[in-house]
Parts: sequence; structure tokens; C-alpha cells
Amino acid sequence: MAVIFTSRRVSGDDDERYAATAARMETLAAAQPGYLGIDSVHDDAGNGITVSYWSDDAAARAWKRHAEHALAQRLGRERWYDRYTLRVARVEREYAFARPIFHLALSDDWAAAQESGVYAMSTRGITVAEERFVHCSLAEQVLGVASRFYADVDEVVVLHLDRARLEPDLVFEAPAPGIDELFPHVYRPIPLDAINATTVWRRGPGAWADPPLHPRSP
Repeated sequence: MAVIFTSRRVSGDDDERYAATAARMETLAAAQPGYLGIDSVHDDAGNGITVSYWSDDAAARAWKRHAEHALAQRLGRERWYDRYTLRVARVEREYAFARPIFHLALSDDWAAAQESGVYAMSTRGITVAEERFVHCSLAEQVLGVASRFYADVDEVVVLHLDRARLEPDLVFEAPAPGIDELFPHVYRPIPLDAINATTVWRRGPGAWADPPLHPRSP
């Protein structure tokens, strides 16, 4: 089930309380039985669309009746909204896409991760504890990373990462000041269940080429 809430805010000086209440409702909804997720967008004119997803109609109705949520609904009518519309729809199917992300690991580091249950290296020779995050790459960045930082080794293990299991610790940002290109960084060690697959990549004569980015079972 999808609950679609479209609204227009009243201009006023109660923005801080509204924002705190909205954040609290998202946290509270996520703790309810049957909750599947939420998408929300707002513009500077006060227009907003929030869509919450539920396993079934009973779960959506239970959330509507939740005492703290009911209080927030009353405050919305009295203080914050010029108008709103709520629609309940059934989701028949879903399609999704997210650009895959990868990490290049040395064979010994990957073997250590399989022993410990977590991959705790940031990049070659540097741990997450030292760097605070794991350096990762999009598909089009993998070859450049290998050429710059792994030119003197013959083999690396390509870790195919599960983005859904890494959010919200996944951030796209420049790897250093003065660099415009954004790279994915994961701000925590990577558990093995967030690695969908691995592929061994061997350097050809003189240079890296053709990164194996089509996953096979680990």
C-alpha cells in the first residue's frame, strides 16, 4: 500500500516545530509494523509530497490511528497546512535502479575479512579506523583507481557492494580538496552481507584492463 500525502504549508514562524514534528513522524513510522519506507520532496513555496509504503491496508490504518501521529495530524490542520490531500493506493509492481558501486581489495585483506566477518580496510594499506570511510568506485571509475593505486600489484579482488545495505552511510563526495569528481564513500566497515559478489581481477601485461564488473556468486 502507498499513502500519498500532498500538501501546501501555511507561511509562518512555526517552522522549527514543524520540522521537528515531521522528523519525529518519520522515525516513529519506521518503527511501526508493516512499514516499508518513505519518499518525500518539498519546494521553497511550501508544496510537499510524502509517500509512505506499507505492507497492507491494516498497517496503514494502524499508523493513521497511532496516538502521537493523530496529534500531529491535528496540529497540521490547526497550524501548518493551508490544504492537503491524502490518497491511498495499491502498489501493483515496482522497478528500481541504482548505479552499482565497487571496492578494490587486496587478496590478503579480503581473506582477513572472510575470517572476521567484516571488511575494515579503507583503501590500500589504510584502515577505516584511520580514514573514517571505505573508498569505493562507480563502474566508470574502477579502471582509473586500479591504474593509479594498484599499478604494482598483479591481482585484486573486486567487491560488488549492496547499496541498499550501506545507506545512509553511503556518501558521494570528492576524495580530496581540489578534485571535482565525486566518488562513493562508505562511512563504516562493510559487513560481508553487504557484499553481493566478488570477482578476481588480474592485471594484464603492463596495465589494468577490462575490469570484471559483472557479478558472479561469491
